[in-house]
Amino acid sequence: MSKKGLIFDIQRFSIHDGPGIRTIVFMKGCPLDCGWCYNPESQSIYPEIAFYPPKCINCKRCINMCPKNAIIENNG
Repeated sequence: MSKKGLIFDIQRFSIHDGPGIRTIVFMKGCPLDCGWCYNPESQSIYPEIAFYPPKCINCKRCINMCPKNAIIENNG
């Protein structure tokens, strides 16, 4: 039996939370709902549209994809 997961983020060269250097793979759908969670946006098991400004190539596709119309083009 195999299960599939949805990767939320990959953090390379992490040196926190223990000795040594590691790669951390964050998965979507954590059911714990901890008050101190560093990634509360990863708690939903469903795919979500995310905007990461450093990766933006100014294609403007996110404007049309956003179901909440939360992204607008700023011409200023």
